[in-house]
Amino acid sequence: MIFRSRSFFVVLDLISVCVSFLLALLARFGDVTPSGQQIGNGNIFLLLLVTYALVILFYRARVEFEKRGLFQELLVTVAINFYMAVLVTAFLYLFKIGEELSRGFYFLFFLYNCLFMYLLRVCFKRAVAFYYQKPENRRKILVCANDSNVLKVLRKLQTSMSKDREIAAVAVFGPGKEALTNHQLELNVVEHGRYGTYMTSESDIEEYLKTQVIDEALISMPEYDKSMLSSFIKKLEIMGIQVHVTINTFGLEEKEKTVENFGVYHVLTYAPRIFDSLDLFLKRCLDIVGGLVGVVLTLILGIFVAPAIYLESPGPIVFKQVRIGTNGRRFYIYKFRSMYKDAEARLKELESQNEMSGGLMFKMKDDPRITKVGKFIRKTSIDEFPQFFNVLKGDMSLVGTRPPTEKEFLMYEEWHKRRLSLKPGITGMWQVSGRSSIQEFEDVVKLDLEYIDNWSFWLDIKILFQTVFVVLFQRGAE
Repeated sequence: MIFRSRSFFVVLDLISVCVSFLLALLARFGDVTPSGQQIGNGNIFLLLLVTYALVILFYRARVEFEKRGLFQELLVTVAINFYMAVLVTAFLYLFKIGEELSRGFYFLFFLYNCLFMYLLRVCFKRAVAFYYQKPENRRKILVCANDSNVLKVLRKLQTSMSKDREIAAVAVFGPGKEALTNHQLELNVVEHGRYGTYMTSESDIEEYLKTQVIDEALISMPEYDKSMLSSFIKKLEIMGIQVHVTINTFGLEEKEKTVENFGVYHVLTYAPRIFDSLDLFLKRCLDIVGGLVGVVLTLILGIFVAPAIYLESPGPIVFKQVRIGTNGRRFYIYKFRSMYKDAEARLKELESQNEMSGGLMFKMKDDPRITKVGKFIRKTSIDEFPQFFNVLKGDMSLVGTRPPTEKEFLMYEEWHKRRLSLKPGITGMWQVSGRSSIQEFEDVVKLDLEYIDNWSFWLDIKILFQTVFVVLFQRGAE
Protein backbone atom coordinates (compact mmCIF):
# COMPACT_ATOMS: atom_id res chain seq x y z
CA MET A 1 0.00 0.00 0.00
CA ILE A 2 1.29 3.50 -0.90
CA PHE A 3 0.54 4.98 2.55
CA ARG A 4 2.71 2.34 4.21
CA SER A 5 5.78 3.04 2.12
CA ARG A 6 8.71 4.30 4.21
CA SER A 7 9.67 6.45 1.23
CA PHE A 8 6.37 8.29 1.54
CA PHE A 9 6.90 9.10 5.22
CA VAL A 10 10.44 10.25 4.46
CA VAL A 11 8.93 12.96 2.24
CA LEU A 12 6.83 14.23 5.15
CA ASP A 13 9.84 14.22 7.49
CA LEU A 14 12.03 16.05 4.97
CA ILE A 15 9.40 18.78 4.71
CA SER A 16 9.59 19.09 8.49
CA VAL A 17 13.41 19.33 8.42
CA CYS A 18 13.29 22.10 5.78
CA VAL A 19 10.61 24.14 7.57
CA SER A 20 12.28 23.71 10.97
CA PHE A 21 15.67 24.81 9.62
CA LEU A 22 14.21 28.01 8.14
CA LEU A 23 12.18 28.81 11.25
CA ALA A 24 15.19 28.26 13.54
CA LEU A 25 17.26 30.68 11.42
CA LEU A 26 14.44 33.20 11.44
CA ALA A 27 13.91 32.92 15.22
CA ARG A 28 17.63 33.09 16.04
CA PHE A 29 18.86 35.70 13.54
CA GLY A 30 15.69 37.40 12.26
CA ASP A 31 16.65 36.36 8.71
CA VAL A 32 16.82 33.04 6.83
CA THR A 33 20.03 34.15 5.06
CA PRO A 34 22.25 35.92 7.65
CA SER A 35 24.91 38.05 5.98
CA GLY A 36 28.07 36.15 5.10
CA GLN A 37 26.79 32.78 6.32
CA GLN A 38 25.09 31.40 3.22
CA ILE A 39 27.75 28.75 2.51
CA GLY A 40 27.98 27.72 6.17
CA ASN A 41 24.21 27.50 6.45
CA GLY A 42 24.06 25.38 3.34
CA ASN A 43 26.61 22.97 4.83
CA ILE A 44 24.64 22.69 8.08
CA PHE A 45 21.40 22.10 6.20
CA LEU A 46 23.11 19.34 4.20
CA LEU A 47 24.45 17.88 7.46
CA LEU A 48 20.94 17.79 8.94
CA LEU A 49 19.62 15.98 5.86
CA VAL A 50 22.45 13.44 6.02
CA THR A 51 21.92 12.73 9.71
CA TYR A 52 18.19 12.28 9.18
CA ALA A 53 18.92 9.86 6.31
CA LEU A 54 21.27 7.82 8.54
CA VAL A 55 18.77 7.68 11.39
CA ILE A 56 15.81 6.69 9.24
CA LEU A 57 17.96 4.08 7.48
CA PHE A 58 18.87 2.20 10.67
CA TYR A 59 16.14 3.13 13.16
CA ARG A 60 13.13 0.79 13.30
CA ALA A 61 10.17 1.46 15.57
CA ARG A 62 8.76 -1.58 17.34
CA VAL A 63 5.20 -0.79 16.26
CA GLU A 64 4.25 -0.23 12.61
CA PHE A 65 3.24 3.31 11.60
CA GLU A 66 -0.45 2.60 11.03
CA LYS A 67 -0.77 0.78 14.38
CA ARG A 68 0.90 3.44 16.54
CA GLY A 69 -1.25 5.61 18.81
CA LEU A 70 -0.69 9.34 19.35
CA PHE A 71 1.61 8.85 22.34
CA GLN A 72 3.60 6.09 20.60
CA GLU A 73 4.03 8.36 17.58
CA LEU A 74 5.30 11.12 19.85
CA LEU A 75 7.88 8.77 21.36
CA VAL A 76 9.06 7.69 17.90
CA THR A 77 9.35 11.32 16.78
CA VAL A 78 11.37 12.27 19.87
CA ALA A 79 13.61 9.22 19.38
CA ILE A 80 14.36 10.14 15.75
CA ASN A 81 15.27 13.71 16.74
CA PHE A 82 17.35 12.51 19.68
CA TYR A 83 19.46 10.26 17.44
CA MET A 84 19.77 13.10 14.92
CA ALA A 85 21.00 15.43 17.66
CA VAL A 86 23.61 12.90 18.78
CA LEU A 87 24.90 12.46 15.23
CA VAL A 88 24.92 16.21 14.53
CA THR A 89 26.89 16.84 17.74
CA ALA A 90 29.41 14.16 16.78
CA PHE A 91 29.88 15.58 13.27
CA LEU A 92 30.24 19.15 14.57
CA TYR A 93 32.89 18.05 17.09
CA LEU A 94 34.85 15.78 14.74
CA PHE A 95 34.91 18.10 11.72
CA LYS A 96 34.81 21.45 13.57
CA ILE A 97 32.04 22.91 11.43
CA GLY A 98 28.97 24.98 12.25
CA GLU A 99 30.79 27.36 14.62
CA GLU A 100 28.94 30.35 13.13
CA LEU A 101 25.62 28.93 14.37
CA SER A 102 24.98 29.00 18.10
CA ARG A 103 23.72 26.24 20.35
CA GLY A 104 20.47 28.18 20.54
CA PHE A 105 19.93 27.58 16.82
CA TYR A 106 20.30 23.80 17.17
CA PHE A 107 18.03 23.76 20.22
CA LEU A 108 15.35 25.66 18.28
CA PHE A 109 15.79 23.43 15.23
CA PHE A 110 15.22 20.18 17.11
CA LEU A 111 12.36 21.71 19.08
CA TYR A 112 10.63 22.82 15.87
CA ASN A 113 11.48 19.55 14.13
CA CYS A 114 9.91 17.44 16.90
CA LEU A 115 6.80 19.58 16.74
CA PHE A 116 6.36 19.67 12.95
CA MET A 117 7.41 16.06 12.36
CA TYR A 118 4.84 14.91 14.92
CA LEU A 119 2.08 17.19 13.59
CA LEU A 120 2.65 16.13 9.97
CA ARG A 121 2.54 12.45 10.89
CA VAL A 122 -0.60 12.86 13.00
CA CYS A 123 -2.35 14.95 10.34
CA PHE A 124 -1.42 12.37 7.75
CA LYS A 125 -2.89 9.60 9.90
CA ARG A 126 -6.09 11.59 10.26
CA ALA A 127 -6.23 12.12 6.51
CA VAL A 128 -5.73 8.40 5.86
CA ALA A 129 -8.43 7.51 8.40
CA PHE A 130 -10.82 9.94 6.73
CA TYR A 131 -9.95 8.53 3.30
CA TYR A 132 -10.77 4.98 4.37
CA GLN A 133 -14.05 5.97 5.95
CA LYS A 134 -15.45 5.86 2.44
CA PRO A 135 -16.17 2.21 1.49
CA GLU A 136 -15.18 2.76 -2.15
CA ASN A 137 -11.59 3.55 -1.09
CA ARG A 138 -11.04 0.26 0.73
CA ARG A 139 -9.48 -2.82 -0.82
CA LYS A 140 -12.24 -5.38 -1.44
CA ILE A 141 -11.27 -8.81 -0.12
CA LEU A 142 -12.58 -12.25 -1.04
CA VAL A 143 -12.14 -14.70 1.86
CA CYS A 144 -11.68 -18.38 0.96
CA ALA A 145 -11.78 -20.93 3.79
CA ASN A 146 -12.82 -24.49 4.65
CA ASP A 147 -15.83 -25.51 6.71
CA SER A 148 -13.59 -26.34 9.67
CA ASN A 149 -11.84 -22.96 9.85
CA VAL A 150 -14.14 -20.40 8.18
CA LEU A 151 -15.38 -18.92 11.47
CA LYS A 152 -11.88 -18.79 12.92
CA VAL A 153 -10.54 -17.04 9.81
CA LEU A 154 -13.35 -14.49 9.84
CA ARG A 155 -12.97 -13.75 13.54
CA LYS A 156 -9.22 -13.18 13.13
CA LEU A 157 -9.84 -11.04 10.09
CA GLN A 158 -12.37 -9.01 12.07
CA THR A 159 -9.71 -8.27 14.68
CA SER A 160 -7.30 -7.23 11.94
CA MET A 161 -9.81 -5.00 10.18
CA SER A 162 -10.58 -3.10 13.37
CA LYS A 163 -6.97 -1.82 13.14
CA ASP A 164 -6.43 -1.93 9.39
CA ARG A 165 -9.24 0.21 7.94
CA GLU A 166 -8.05 -0.04 4.35
CA ILE A 167 -9.47 -3.52 3.75
CA ALA A 168 -13.06 -4.76 3.68
CA ALA A 169 -14.15 -8.38 3.29
CA VAL A 170 -17.07 -8.37 0.88
CA ALA A 171 -17.51 -12.05 0.00
CA VAL A 172 -16.74 -15.55 1.27
CA PHE A 173 -16.08 -18.65 -0.82
CA GLY A 174 -16.05 -22.20 0.47
CA PRO A 175 -18.17 -24.74 2.35
CA GLY A 176 -19.65 -23.86 5.72
CA LYS A 177 -22.60 -21.70 4.75
CA GLU A 178 -24.74 -23.03 7.60
CA ALA A 179 -22.01 -22.32 10.16
CA LEU A 180 -21.60 -18.79 8.86
CA THR A 181 -25.33 -18.08 8.90
CA ASN A 182 -25.62 -19.14 12.56
CA HIS A 183 -22.81 -16.81 13.62
CA GLN A 184 -23.36 -13.94 11.19
CA LEU A 185 -24.37 -11.40 13.84
CA GLU A 186 -21.08 -11.72 15.72
CA LEU A 187 -18.98 -11.43 12.56
CA ASN A 188 -19.16 -7.68 12.11
CA VAL A 189 -16.34 -7.64 9.55
CA VAL A 190 -17.87 -6.20 6.43
CA GLU A 191 -19.22 -2.81 5.42
CA HIS A 192 -22.77 -2.32 6.78
CA GLY A 193 -22.03 -5.07 9.34
CA ARG A 194 -22.70 -8.13 7.20
CA TYR A 195 -21.29 -10.18 4.37
CA GLY A 196 -22.47 -9.25 0.93
CA THR A 197 -22.19 -12.70 -0.65
CA TYR A 198 -21.44 -16.26 0.42
CA MET A 199 -20.66 -18.82 -2.29
CA THR A 200 -20.12 -22.56 -2.08
CA SER A 201 -19.65 -23.55 -5.75
CA GLU A 202 -16.90 -22.65 -8.20
CA SER A 203 -19.42 -21.70 -10.87
CA ASP A 204 -20.94 -19.11 -8.51
CA ILE A 205 -17.57 -17.65 -7.65
CA GLU A 206 -16.56 -17.44 -11.32
CA GLU A 207 -19.68 -15.45 -12.20
CA TYR A 208 -19.24 -13.24 -9.15
CA LEU A 209 -15.60 -12.44 -9.89
CA LYS A 210 -16.36 -11.49 -13.49
CA THR A 211 -18.73 -8.69 -12.56
CA GLN A 212 -17.95 -7.59 -8.99
CA VAL A 213 -15.17 -5.52 -7.44
CA ILE A 214 -12.52 -7.76 -5.88
CA ASP A 215 -8.98 -6.44 -5.39
CA GLU A 216 -7.41 -9.28 -3.42
CA ALA A 217 -8.17 -12.74 -2.09
CA LEU A 218 -7.19 -14.31 1.24
CA ILE A 219 -6.97 -18.11 1.05
CA SER A 220 -6.80 -20.31 4.15
CA MET A 221 -7.86 -23.74 2.89
CA PRO A 222 -5.59 -26.50 4.23
CA GLU A 223 -8.25 -29.15 3.54
CA TYR A 224 -8.90 -28.13 -0.06
CA ASP A 225 -7.67 -30.37 -2.87
CA LYS A 226 -4.21 -29.03 -3.77
CA SER A 227 -4.59 -29.44 -7.53
CA MET A 228 -7.95 -27.62 -7.44
CA LEU A 229 -6.47 -24.92 -5.22
CA SER A 230 -3.55 -24.48 -7.60
CA SER A 231 -5.99 -24.09 -10.49
CA PHE A 232 -8.10 -21.64 -8.48
CA ILE A 233 -5.07 -19.45 -7.70
CA LYS A 234 -4.10 -19.38 -11.37
CA LYS A 235 -7.64 -18.37 -12.28
CA LEU A 236 -7.53 -15.47 -9.83
CA GLU A 237 -4.14 -14.37 -11.20
CA ILE A 238 -5.49 -14.46 -14.75
CA MET A 239 -8.22 -12.05 -13.65
CA GLY A 240 -5.63 -9.69 -12.15
CA ILE A 241 -6.59 -10.40 -8.52
CA GLN A 242 -3.75 -10.49 -6.00
CA VAL A 243 -3.83 -13.69 -3.93
CA HIS A 244 -2.63 -14.09 -0.33
CA VAL A 245 -2.24 -17.70 0.84
CA THR A 246 -1.82 -18.41 4.55
CA ILE A 247 1.22 -20.44 5.51
CA ASN A 248 -0.90 -23.37 6.74
CA THR A 249 -2.18 -23.80 3.18
CA PHE A 250 0.91 -25.71 2.09
CA GLY A 251 2.01 -28.01 -0.71
CA LEU A 252 1.33 -25.69 -3.66
CA GLU A 253 3.30 -26.18 -6.87
CA GLU A 254 3.37 -22.51 -7.86
CA LYS A 255 6.44 -20.53 -6.88
CA GLU A 256 5.35 -17.87 -4.38
CA LYS A 257 6.05 -14.27 -5.35
CA THR A 258 6.53 -12.86 -1.86
CA VAL A 259 6.00 -13.64 1.81
CA GLU A 260 4.33 -10.86 3.79
CA ASN A 261 1.91 -9.97 6.58
CA PHE A 262 -1.80 -9.72 5.80
CA GLY A 263 -3.58 -8.54 8.93
CA VAL A 264 -2.73 -11.12 11.60
CA TYR A 265 -1.70 -13.74 9.01
CA HIS A 266 1.68 -14.56 7.46
CA VAL A 267 0.84 -15.24 3.85
CA LEU A 268 2.34 -16.20 0.51
CA THR A 269 1.25 -13.61 -2.05
CA TYR A 270 0.65 -14.61 -5.67
CA ALA A 271 0.03 -12.14 -8.47
CA PRO A 272 0.93 -11.82 -12.15
CA ARG A 273 2.64 -8.55 -11.17
CA ILE A 274 3.35 -7.11 -7.71
CA PHE A 275 3.82 -3.35 -7.92
CA ASP A 276 6.28 -1.39 -5.81
CA SER A 277 4.46 1.04 -3.52
CA LEU A 278 6.97 3.85 -4.19
CA ASP A 279 6.43 3.54 -7.95
CA LEU A 280 2.66 3.72 -7.43
CA PHE A 281 3.15 6.79 -5.24
CA LEU A 282 5.23 8.48 -7.95
CA LYS A 283 2.56 7.56 -10.51
CA ARG A 284 -0.10 9.23 -8.36
CA CYS A 285 2.08 12.34 -7.90
CA LEU A 286 2.48 12.53 -11.68
CA ASP A 287 -1.29 12.16 -12.06
CA ILE A 288 -1.97 15.02 -9.64
CA VAL A 289 0.50 17.38 -11.30
CA GLY A 290 -0.65 16.41 -14.82
CA GLY A 291 -4.29 16.51 -13.74
CA LEU A 292 -3.99 20.05 -12.40
CA VAL A 293 -2.36 21.26 -15.61
CA GLY A 294 -4.94 19.37 -17.68
CA VAL A 295 -7.89 20.85 -15.77
CA VAL A 296 -6.62 24.38 -16.43
CA LEU A 297 -6.24 23.57 -20.15
CA THR A 298 -9.72 22.00 -20.16
CA LEU A 299 -11.30 25.15 -18.74
CA ILE A 300 -9.51 27.31 -21.33
CA LEU A 301 -10.52 25.02 -24.21
CA GLY A 302 -14.07 24.91 -22.87
CA ILE A 303 -14.47 28.64 -23.52
CA PHE A 304 -14.16 27.95 -27.25
CA VAL A 305 -15.43 24.37 -27.54
CA ALA A 306 -18.61 24.68 -25.45
CA PRO A 307 -20.41 27.24 -27.69
CA ALA A 308 -19.48 25.29 -30.84
CA ILE A 309 -20.87 22.04 -29.42
CA TYR A 310 -24.09 23.67 -28.24
CA LEU A 311 -24.76 25.64 -31.41
CA GLU A 312 -24.58 22.54 -33.61
CA SER A 313 -26.38 20.22 -31.21
CA PRO A 314 -28.15 21.83 -28.22
CA GLY A 315 -27.74 19.82 -25.07
CA PRO A 316 -25.13 19.06 -22.41
CA ILE A 317 -21.59 20.19 -23.26
CA VAL A 318 -19.94 17.45 -21.25
CA PHE A 319 -20.92 13.82 -21.86
CA LYS A 320 -20.73 11.48 -18.88
CA GLN A 321 -21.01 7.71 -18.97
CA VAL A 322 -20.55 4.88 -16.50
CA ARG A 323 -17.25 3.12 -17.13
CA ILE A 324 -15.44 0.30 -15.38
CA GLY A 325 -12.25 1.10 -13.49
CA THR A 326 -9.81 -0.74 -11.24
CA ASN A 327 -10.91 -4.34 -10.63
CA GLY A 328 -14.49 -3.56 -11.66
CA ARG A 329 -15.17 -0.25 -9.86
CA ARG A 330 -17.85 1.88 -11.54
CA PHE A 331 -17.25 5.57 -12.15
CA TYR A 332 -18.48 8.34 -14.43
CA ILE A 333 -16.11 9.28 -17.23
CA TYR A 334 -16.25 12.84 -18.61
CA LYS A 335 -15.72 13.97 -22.21
CA PHE A 336 -16.66 16.92 -24.36
CA ARG A 337 -19.78 15.71 -26.18
CA SER A 338 -18.90 14.75 -29.74
CA MET A 339 -22.18 13.00 -30.67
CA TYR A 340 -25.82 13.94 -30.97
CA LYS A 341 -27.90 13.60 -27.80
CA ASP A 342 -29.62 10.38 -28.95
CA ALA A 343 -26.31 8.59 -29.67
CA GLU A 344 -26.81 5.90 -27.03
CA ALA A 345 -30.31 5.08 -28.28
CA ARG A 346 -29.07 4.77 -31.89
CA LEU A 347 -26.18 2.46 -31.01
CA LYS A 348 -28.27 -0.72 -31.28
CA GLU A 349 -29.19 -0.08 -34.91
CA LEU A 350 -25.51 0.40 -35.80
CA GLU A 351 -24.09 -2.64 -34.02
CA SER A 352 -24.18 -4.69 -37.24
CA GLN A 353 -21.63 -2.23 -38.71
CA ASN A 354 -19.17 -2.61 -35.84
CA GLU A 355 -15.63 -2.78 -37.26
CA MET A 356 -14.17 -4.25 -34.07
CA SER A 357 -14.57 -8.03 -34.07
CA GLY A 358 -15.90 -9.89 -31.06
CA GLY A 359 -18.58 -7.36 -30.08
CA LEU A 360 -16.71 -6.37 -26.91
CA MET A 361 -15.93 -2.88 -28.17
CA PHE A 362 -17.73 -0.63 -30.69
CA LYS A 363 -15.81 1.09 -33.47
CA MET A 364 -17.11 2.60 -36.72
CA LYS A 365 -15.15 4.77 -39.14
CA ASP A 366 -17.97 7.06 -40.33
CA ASP A 367 -20.24 6.94 -37.32
CA PRO A 368 -23.37 9.00 -38.24
CA ARG A 369 -23.93 9.87 -34.59
CA ILE A 370 -20.83 12.11 -34.53
CA THR A 371 -21.39 15.83 -35.13
CA LYS A 372 -19.16 17.99 -37.32
CA VAL A 373 -17.67 19.66 -34.27
CA GLY A 374 -17.35 16.19 -32.75
CA LYS A 375 -15.24 14.97 -35.67
CA PHE A 376 -12.83 17.86 -35.16
CA ILE A 377 -12.47 17.49 -31.39
CA ARG A 378 -12.05 13.72 -31.76
CA LYS A 379 -9.41 14.10 -34.45
CA THR A 380 -7.48 16.53 -32.26
CA SER A 381 -8.26 14.55 -29.05
CA ILE A 382 -9.80 17.67 -27.48
CA ASP A 383 -12.84 15.59 -26.46
CA GLU A 384 -10.66 13.68 -23.99
CA PHE A 385 -9.61 16.73 -21.93
CA PRO A 386 -12.43 16.60 -19.31
CA GLN A 387 -10.98 13.25 -18.24
CA PHE A 388 -8.33 15.24 -16.35
CA PHE A 389 -11.08 15.74 -13.74
CA ASN A 390 -11.30 11.93 -13.50
CA VAL A 391 -7.53 11.83 -12.99
CA LEU A 392 -7.68 14.33 -10.12
CA LYS A 393 -10.55 12.39 -8.51
CA GLY A 394 -8.45 9.23 -8.65
CA ASP A 395 -10.80 7.24 -10.90
CA MET A 396 -8.28 7.33 -13.75
CA SER A 397 -4.57 7.85 -14.37
CA LEU A 398 -2.77 9.82 -17.06
CA VAL A 399 -1.51 6.52 -18.48
CA GLY A 400 -3.31 3.21 -18.20
CA THR A 401 -5.68 0.88 -20.01
CA ARG A 402 -8.88 1.82 -21.82
CA PRO A 403 -11.90 1.84 -19.42
CA PRO A 404 -14.68 -0.37 -20.86
CA THR A 405 -18.40 0.39 -20.74
CA GLU A 406 -20.63 -1.67 -18.46
CA LYS A 407 -22.02 -3.56 -21.45
CA GLU A 408 -18.55 -4.48 -22.66
CA PHE A 409 -17.44 -5.47 -19.15
CA LEU A 410 -20.35 -7.87 -18.64
CA MET A 411 -19.30 -9.73 -21.80
CA TYR A 412 -15.70 -10.21 -20.66
CA GLU A 413 -14.06 -13.59 -20.39
CA GLU A 414 -11.97 -14.28 -17.28
CA TRP A 415 -8.60 -13.30 -18.73
CA HIS A 416 -9.96 -9.99 -20.02
CA LYS A 417 -10.54 -8.72 -16.48
CA ARG A 418 -6.81 -8.59 -15.69
CA ARG A 419 -6.56 -5.52 -17.90
CA LEU A 420 -8.44 -3.73 -15.09
CA SER A 421 -5.83 -4.53 -12.41
CA LEU A 422 -4.34 -1.03 -12.91
CA LYS A 423 -6.25 2.24 -13.12
CA PRO A 424 -7.57 3.07 -16.61
CA GLY A 425 -5.86 5.97 -18.31
CA ILE A 426 -6.48 8.87 -20.67
CA THR A 427 -3.74 7.42 -22.84
CA GLY A 428 -1.95 4.09 -23.03
CA MET A 429 -0.18 1.62 -25.27
CA TRP A 430 -3.29 1.12 -27.39
CA GLN A 431 -3.56 4.85 -28.12
CA VAL A 432 0.10 5.23 -29.12
CA SER A 433 0.21 1.99 -31.13
CA GLY A 434 -2.03 3.08 -34.00
CA ARG A 435 -5.52 2.68 -32.58
CA SER A 436 -7.24 3.27 -35.94
CA SER A 437 -5.52 0.24 -37.46
CA ILE A 438 -6.47 -2.19 -34.65
CA GLN A 439 -9.51 -4.25 -35.60
CA GLU A 440 -9.36 -7.06 -33.03
CA PHE A 441 -10.44 -6.53 -29.42
CA GLU A 442 -8.02 -9.28 -28.37
CA ASP A 443 -5.17 -7.13 -29.74
CA VAL A 444 -6.33 -4.25 -27.52
CA VAL A 445 -6.31 -6.59 -24.51
CA LYS A 446 -2.83 -7.88 -25.39
CA LEU A 447 -1.48 -4.32 -25.55
CA ASP A 448 -3.09 -3.52 -22.19
CA LEU A 449 -1.62 -6.65 -20.58
CA GLU A 450 1.77 -5.86 -22.11
CA TYR A 451 1.55 -2.46 -20.43
CA ILE A 452 0.63 -4.00 -17.05
CA ASP A 453 3.31 -6.69 -17.21
CA ASN A 454 6.05 -4.20 -18.12
CA TRP A 455 4.77 -1.19 -16.21
CA SER A 456 7.16 1.24 -14.59
CA PHE A 457 7.10 4.94 -13.81
CA TRP A 458 9.45 5.58 -16.74
CA LEU A 459 7.22 3.64 -19.13
CA ASP A 460 4.46 6.11 -18.25
CA ILE A 461 6.79 9.01 -19.05
CA LYS A 462 7.67 7.40 -22.40
CA ILE A 463 4.00 6.86 -23.31
CA LEU A 464 3.15 10.47 -22.39
CA PHE A 465 5.81 11.75 -24.78
CA GLN A 466 4.57 9.36 -27.47
CA THR A 467 1.03 10.61 -26.89
CA VAL A 468 2.10 14.22 -27.48
CA PHE A 469 3.67 13.11 -30.78
CA VAL A 470 0.55 11.17 -31.78
CA VAL A 471 -1.77 14.09 -30.99
CA LEU A 472 0.40 16.71 -32.71
CA PHE A 473 0.76 14.67 -35.89
CA GLN A 474 -2.68 13.01 -35.60
CA ARG A 475 -1.30 9.50 -35.90
CA GLY A 476 -3.88 6.83 -35.17
CA ALA A 477 -6.64 9.27 -34.19
CA GLU A 478 -10.21 8.51 -35.17
